Amino acid sequence: MHLRGRELSDARFQIDAVDGLRGLAVLLVFLSHTSNQGFFLLPFLNFAGIGKEGVYLFFLLSAFLLTLPFLEGGVNAFKKAPLINYCVRRFFRIYPLYIVFLIFCFFTGGHLWTLFSLPEPIGIPYILSIKQIYDHIFLIEGMGVSWSILVEFRFYFFLPLVAYLYAVIFKNNIYLSIVATLLLIIISQRIWPKDGSTLYPSVLGPYIGIFFLGCGIASLHYYSKTSSFMNQYSVRLVIDIIAVAAALGLVYIIPSVTNFIAGKNIPLDYYHKEYLLYGGLWSLVLFACVNVFGLFRRLFELSVLRYIGFISYSLYFFHTTSVALIKYFMPQIPFAAWWMLILGICISHVTWFYIERPTAKIRFVKS
Repeated sequence: MHLRGRELSDARFQIDAVDGLRGLAVLLVFLSHTSNQGFFLLPFLNFAGIGKEGVYLFFLLSAFLLTLPFLEGGVNAFKKAPLINYCVRRFFRIYPLYIVFLIFCFFTGGHLWTLFSLPEPIGIPYILSIKQIYDHIFLIEGMGVSWSILVEFRFYFFLPLVAYLYAVIFKNNIYLSIVATLLLIIISQRIWPKDGSTLYPSVLGPYIGIFFLGCGIASLHYYSKTSSFMNQYSVRLVIDIIAVAAALGLVYIIPSVTNFIAGKNIPLDYYHKEYLLYGGLWSLVLFACVNVFGLFRRLFELSVLRYIGFISYSLYFFHTTSVALIKYFMPQIPFAAWWMLILGICISHVTWFYIERPTAKIRFVKS
């Protein structure tokens, strides 16, 4: 199947399996939100509590994909025009749809209930005031799924500095890059130790180690493309086996799976503070997806996962709309979770086509 969606990113750094991983990430968020509210695609598929796992995968993929062009471009990637282009593309990749979603929340929260003569205001999915919209736009405070946008956009300001360290100062020396990545993670954990004081903090600090992992995997991937050792069949086989083990670990830390296997009764947010555990396990899966030709690469290159990956940013926002609509107006409809998914995909395809795709083409052109 021929899929169109590459115009949203630089074709030189488009990796089909990464598109599929992005699709998996948003599906994890969707499955968590539906399971949390008692709606299941299949009765035995209880994914309650894994939304953070999907968001952490998004963080890792963003850092990985945005670091690669800097490594490839070297010192030229840090000249004025490329850096301006980086900033312009980041802004127009995130903010147009983000603002549309915020305005949509404001309208539904303030007017939808009067149109349908409902007894009280409802938000589809949230009720937002003008003050809250201001806080979202200026990265002051997030609500619901938008907390991750604040975290990720803040890292966009740091990423060129990390990439400069790898590409220019270290000249893409893989050993120095690995050491630097580990040191950055250790330092960040000392500054922002996990304390679980709030469930959805919008600050970057506690999660920045995941982004550093993504930058490090990008450096390792860049090195592996020309490494004879990394391209040996036996080495790639070992990488694939390790990735399988990592995937099994990710499955185990789904709360319902942990409860079933270990006979425990852990709360849904039990693993939410394990940022680096998630980041490390997803890093192993990601590296296998982009560097070997085994199980994971074939799995995540499936057309259906890649398509969901293309619309994942829209679906990340608007699956909350489909869930809220069906839960409020048609909670007893058969196969409700499936209808939530179908409606979310339909809405997201429209917003992807009319908002994401056009604005993603905006570039800074040096005169």
